[in-house]
Amino acid sequence: MAITTMNQLVAALPGQHRHIFKANATTEGVGTWHSLWLTAGQPGAGTTPAAGDGAIPTNATSGSIPLVNPGGGNNLYLGRFVASTSTIGTLILYDRLWHNSGFVGNSIAAQAIATPPVLTRPDALGEDVELWGEVYTAMGATASVFTATYTDSTGGGPKSATYSMPANALAVGQMFPFLLAAGDTGVRTVSQVQLSISTGTAGDFGLVLLRRVGELPCSIVNAAVFMDAFSLGMPQLYSGACLALMVLCTAAASGQWQGAVEFIQG
Repeated sequence: MAITTMNQLVAALPGQHRHIFKANATTEGVGTWHSLWLTAGQPGAGTTPAAGDGAIPTNATSGSIPLVNPGGGNNLYLGRFVASTSTIGTLILYDRLWHNSGFVGNSIAAQAIATPPVLTRPDALGEDVELWGEVYTAMGATASVFTATYTDSTGGGPKSATYSMPANALAVGQMFPFLLAAGDTGVRTVSQVQLSISTGTAGDFGLVLLRRVGELPCSIVNAAVFMDAFSLGMPQLYSGACLALMVLCTAAASGQWQGAVEFIQG
C-alpha cells in the first residue's frame, strides 16, 4: 500500500512527530560538511562505529532519530521537516546505511574492509547511495587524495571514487564526499580506501554509505524553515532506517539546530 491521493495524505496526518535539538560544534569552516552523529542533543549522541568491517545501523542504534516501522503493509514517508539554527547553513537528513571507523591518515597502503558491506535498505542494489568519509580523530594537515574502491549500483566494478583533502587537518566530526566515476548513480558496496600521501598523523576516520532523505536550507538565523510533504517530494523511509543529520556549513561552527520531523504512513 502507498499514499497516492490527497485523501490518503490527509488521513495519514498527524504522524510520528519527533523533535530535534543538536548542540553547536566546531567545524572546518565555510563550504564543508559536519556530522551531527556524535553531537549531544536530541536524538542523543551516537557512538563511533566499529572498526574495519563496521556495522549496519538501524532505528534501534543510539544516535538515530526514533521511528516506529510501518505496519499492515503500509509505507512510511517523511511528511514534514522544520528547523531553525543559530548559524545559517543547510540541514541534511539522511539514512545511515552502513558505517565503519579505524582507518588512519598516515599510511599509503590500501586499507581494506575484510567483509565488504551488503546493504539492507531498501535492497542491496545501492541506487542513490552516496559514499562519504567521517573523521573521528583528527589526522594531519598534509594534502592527500583519498581513493575508495567500490561497486556501483549496477554491480559494475571495481571502480574508484576520490576525495581530494586540502592542506589542512580535517576537523573531528567533518564529513567529506567521495566523487564517483562518471555516470554512476549509486554505490552497492565498498572494499577499501587508500591515500596518495600520508597526512602526517594517524587520526581515525571511517566511511559512511548513506541515502539522503531531505535537505532544509536555513538562510536566516533563528528563523524557522518549513517543508511539507509536497516540498520534500514525500520521500519513502524504509523499515529500520537509521535517520541522522549533517550540516553544510557557512562558518567555523555548525550552530545550534532545533526543529522537528514528522513521519506518516499509508
